[in-house]
Amino acid sequence: MKKLLYIVIALLCVSRIQAQETPISEANDFYQKGEYEKAIKSYEFVLETHLESPEIYFNLANAYYKTGQIAPAILNYERAKLLSPEDKDVQYNLQLAQAHVLDKLEVLPELIVSKWYAGIRNAFSAKLWSYFSMGFFFICLVFASFYLYSNKSGLKKIGFLLAVLCFGFSILFYSFASQKTKEITIREYAIIFSPSVTIKGSPDQSGTELFLLHEGTKVKVIDELGDWRNIQLSDGNEGWLKKEDIEKI
Repeated sequence: MKKLLYIVIALLCVSRIQAQETPISEANDFYQKGEYEKAIKSYEFVLETHLESPEIYFNLANAYYKTGQIAPAILNYERAKLLSPEDKDVQYNLQLAQAHVLDKLEVLPELIVSKWYAGIRNAFSAKLWSYFSMGFFFICLVFASFYLYSNKSGLKKIGFLLAVLCFGFSILFYSFASQKTKEITIREYAIIFSPSVTIKGSPDQSGTELFLLHEGTKVKVIDELGDWRNIQLSDGNEGWLKKEDIEKI
């Protein structure tokens, strides 16, 4: 009876995996054949089933780019980058898509230390940073055992120093993982989807017109009020627009 139950469970698992793989394979086939609109619909269907992965976002972005839909392409490249920041292909294709954006914004200068810190933190995904954190914590325990159980004073000293060092790296990598997880969960950034949108000085139609933005521009959402969103640009400028003008990354 137990064997029969195991077989049924195994068959259900296999059928579920096959059900997930079929739409992905279908989408990939459409893409390979150059039927990009059909590929887009298939990839979107896969994502609607909550099967989220950087590979699917990357393929979807490529399909959008092939059809000349720059804003959706940038959106999905950014989503792929959020999940897999170390992927060079994602970074390269994102830069290609961003070259088509009309708005060329300056970036506020950062402190060298802040830029260096952000560069290291964004080098890997939250999952990889968590693995690094656990790995260094395990190594910390190994060196701590040298300190606790060794009879040689020299080995105890080395064990203590290395245990402290590895523990520090473990905490640092854990903080990186937490920050990356927060970015994925909160998703503060968005992409302009309207062909052009006038940014207002206040959250109402009669507000002062500040400047114009075009589709594909990346913004940071810093506040919300009803159907309005307060956004900030990389050059420090701020303003309000309607929520339907953007799509969260």
